Amino acid sequence: MKNRFLPALIMASSLMAASSSAFAQFGGLSKLAGGGDSATSVSADQVVQKYVGGAQNVMSADKKMLEALGAKDKAAIAELSAKNLTQGATKDSVQDAAKVQTDSSKALETAMKNQTSEMDAKSKQQFSDGLVDLARGVIQYVGMGTAVTNFKPSLTSIGSSTDSAIFIVKNLPDSIKALGGTLKSAIDFAKTNNIPVPPDATKATAML
Repeated sequence: MKNRFLPALIMASSLMAASSSAFAQFGGLSKLAGGGDSATSVSADQVVQKYVGGAQNVMSADKKMLEALGAKDKAAIAELSAKNLTQGATKDSVQDAAKVQTDSSKALETAMKNQTSEMDAKSKQQFSDGLVDLARGVIQYVGMGTAVTNFKPSLTSIGSSTDSAIFIVKNLPDSIKALGGTLKSAIDFAKTNNIPVPPDATKATAML
């Protein structure tokens, strides 16, 4: 009887080890999110749900700001990725979304550096709207600190959602760092080009 459950026990132990190594990376994130009861467990589905909400905001931001800067092809990719990312996201779809976010951030940085002509009022407003979404995405990611530190894989949580959650926990610190850099660059660009900087953007940078 013991032998029947041995593979599952080994798998659960491996999952817990993989996720626990990522918890330490979050340091003050849980404090920024308001602390929380460390004894309160968080399910894999909850981790994925929180991440998806933040990712959809980030990709909405990428779409708006890239369009405002004339990079419509890159904007369309971000828009499609946002539509494909659902609450029940698999590890593959989460990985794809993370790649699109990275590629979109690079494209946005390039587009801002190459922007030389004066933007019209419509484009400026669209860029400002994108800043709102980007700031909200960053705030949601930072606010996940409590969720990820309270997520403990177990025998009952093994499955696709757990795979997704472990990937999210492992990669979230780097995502926050990268998006923080993009947000600050976008704010600098907005100030240089007389584009309104929304209060949410200032709030988000203060959390980084």
